[in-house]
Amino acid sequence: MKTLHYINLVSFTITLLLYITIFYGMIAQVFLGTIQVILALILLLYWKTLKSRQKKLLAVYAFVAILYGLLWLTDIVNTDFAIAFITVIPMSIAAYFLYITAQIKKINNYIN
Repeated sequence: MKTLHYINLVSFTITLLLYITIFYGMIAQVFLGTIQVILALILLLYWKTLKSRQKKLLAVYAFVAILYGLLWLTDIVNTDFAIAFITVIPMSIAAYFLYITAQIKKINNYIN
């Protein structure tokens, strides 16, 4: 669990740093999203070992990530909301997942 959090933290930090150039940040964001979805799928393999609160956090993340993906199928990219939809919202979802992995790491360090 600790390794998953560090992978997530490094990926998130690199993406934030690349946002200095905006363009490279947006490209890195695609990789960050892919990495985080893979990490979430790995966490699902440990579902039985997670605490109730961790399961709720992960379920909310899954719902928000799926909803965000489904919104790409709409015409929202062609609205005034597009810049926030492409940059701010995905990084907010990524920050939330970083919080989740930090909580899982913190609680599992006390157990192990």
